[in-house]
Amino acid sequence: MESEATRQAADLEALGSTRSRPEPRPRQPWHAACTAPHHGYHGDPLHLESNQVTFGCRSRRPRNGRVPVTSRPFLIFSLGVALLAGPDVASAQSLTDVAAHATIGEEPVLDGSAEDNRSGTSIESSAASEALAAAQEPPPADNRPPGCPGCPPRRVGSSLLWVTAVNGVYELANLIRGQDTAKITPETWWINMKRGWEWDLDDFAVNQIGHPYQGNNYFTTGRANGLNFWESAGLTAFGSGTWEYFGETNQASLNDFINTTLGGIALGEMFHRTAWLVRNTQATGRSRMWNEIGAMALDPMSGLMRFMSGDASRVVEKPAEMVPDSLSTVMSFGTLWRGSNTEAVESDTYGFFETDLLYGDIISGASRVPYDAFAVRLSFGGGSGFSEARVRGRLFSTPLGGTMFTIAQRYQFNNNPAYRFGAQAFEASFIRERRFTPRTSMVVLGGGGLTVLGAVDSIPLEGITPEPEPPPDAGQGVSTGPRFYDYGPGGNLTATFLLRRDNRNILGATWELYHLHVLDGVRANHMLQRARVDFTWPLRGALGIGGSYEFFSRNTYYENDAGKATYHFPQYRVFLTWTAS
Repeated sequence: MESEATRQAADLEALGSTRSRPEPRPRQPWHAACTAPHHGYHGDPLHLESNQVTFGCRSRRPRNGRVPVTSRPFLIFSLGVALLAGPDVASAQSLTDVAAHATIGEEPVLDGSAEDNRSGTSIESSAASEALAAAQEPPPADNRPPGCPGCPPRRVGSSLLWVTAVNGVYELANLIRGQDTAKITPETWWINMKRGWEWDLDDFAVNQIGHPYQGNNYFTTGRANGLNFWESAGLTAFGSGTWEYFGETNQASLNDFINTTLGGIALGEMFHRTAWLVRNTQATGRSRMWNEIGAMALDPMSGLMRFMSGDASRVVEKPAEMVPDSLSTVMSFGTLWRGSNTEAVESDTYGFFETDLLYGDIISGASRVPYDAFAVRLSFGGGSGFSEARVRGRLFSTPLGGTMFTIAQRYQFNNNPAYRFGAQAFEASFIRERRFTPRTSMVVLGGGGLTVLGAVDSIPLEGITPEPEPPPDAGQGVSTGPRFYDYGPGGNLTATFLLRRDNRNILGATWELYHLHVLDGVRANHMLQRARVDFTWPLRGALGIGGSYEFFSRNTYYENDAGKATYHFPQYRVFLTWTAS
């Protein structure tokens, strides 16, 4: 009996030894943990970051995916915060498993590893992944879209306040420059609200590119505060309207409101998406900082919000909406010769630089995401410093048989010796692509639409006359006219043919027609045509050579059969190209 009892006692003792817990680790005061260099702490007590589970001090991201846990209260508090960090929370079983590790004083593995090397205990990979995801999710108060940690938080009220602040900055800048129109008072506000709209007399560049750029700041303010495209478009109209009534002493200008709103939408979404091409949200250190600064140069409002909120240094995935399906850039530089059939414009030779950006696949693919595909052209030289800017952004597309139907927004600005022209327009078009070989294809586009507002040089019957200087008593910023360009709505038509090889244009032909019915200016109907044929051939790698023929034509039909004016401007180019895709 004694031998049997002794054997059972020995078995129980052996069994108990296999289940015994390891010796508890010596406790440390909280300040010791915060200052211990091997934990990576910086000694900021009671700081909690949403992108990792820590308590008691600020820390860098734990090495090897481990979260330091020194006692059960720390773990329970951290898991409670993880539950509040987002909609994807750890399961109850996962919390039980992690709590069990804390009970025996071990460090739970949150990177999905199968076994703890010290104790032999394990945590399920799925539960660990859920716990880590919950720890890295931003809190609900951050108001980011689900599943998009790189998206800006949605802040509707802040966007309205920031647009008002943008107007305040422009107002302050005008005051510093001494502009009389910036001397606003509640009395000028009341006067502007009582009066109707007018057509202002500002310079062509101010109205056709200055105001659209100001509207771009309103639009990107909305995008920086988490608003979608259409909400940001409404915010742009709000910023433009409040500026016209309350930002200047001038009477509210109808052409400014249209140019600022529609031009601001086109430039705003283009700059917003282009800035995201520059950002690398996976980078850190100095390279990340310079990426953010470069993106801020393109989209100042988003850059400002990102630096203020700390998003400029957060390591997250780039928003999927800001990653295009395809991307290509073509840069051309060379010389052009422009002829003229009027003595008012001399024939001459100029240097030029031109760049085209094709963002996304504008030829195929159904889409309801505005500007997920757009084309941009910027030209410098050719008779003026900044000679052309055009943006064509797709708003909607759907396949119809083998043809793609699209609705697009257009912004256009031309400033050269042939003519000055600007337009805010929409168009519907049909696009068809035919592939001859895996490397060669043909694209045909045809469409037309509405020009909401266009501006073009006035041509009096006696010919082009120089623009006079303003009277000497006019206050700074006050335009007294006369204005030598006309405003009005109209229609537009366009056709494009492309022959492509290896996704590069070998032959391209484009024809455009704009009709403007003048509402303010010399009463007439303008018919503006532009045709261009480009031929390019690759030389080596991205380098190519090309030439083009371009033809500008304008016919002005004056009211009451007063006459007609016709001008032609042929243009030839020779250039080198650099293509990147």
